[in-house]
Amino acid sequence: MKRTQLIFVITLLIEAGLTYACSSFLSIRFIELMFFSGLLFSVLTFWFSSNSAHSHYKTHSMRLMSGANIEHNPFRLRWTAYFLASLSFTGVGLIFFVLLLTDVIPPVS
Repeated sequence: MKRTQLIFVITLLIEAGLTYACSSFLSIRFIELMFFSGLLFSVLTFWFSSNSAHSHYKTHSMRLMSGANIEHNPFRLRWTAYFLASLSFTGVGLIFFVLLLTDVIPPVS
């Protein structure tokens, strides 16, 4: 197994484990929480794996305070295995969430 595939699988397992722990702590079903935790994981992974707006804000404020001309790096999204795994987890969670809302998956009785 290649390194990126291993990272992908480990990331999915960690996200599933954290979601399962939160769902058991909150006493709700795993698939009810899966989309929202996947969305949170995707946003956090996006924030830390790309040069986000936060870094642009820090660069801009440093430029204003110091008067120095700091080189501006254009926004670049990095499609890492972590980010793809988080997006996959969110996508599967979205499918389950839609199935829950349309009563294809019945509520707990």
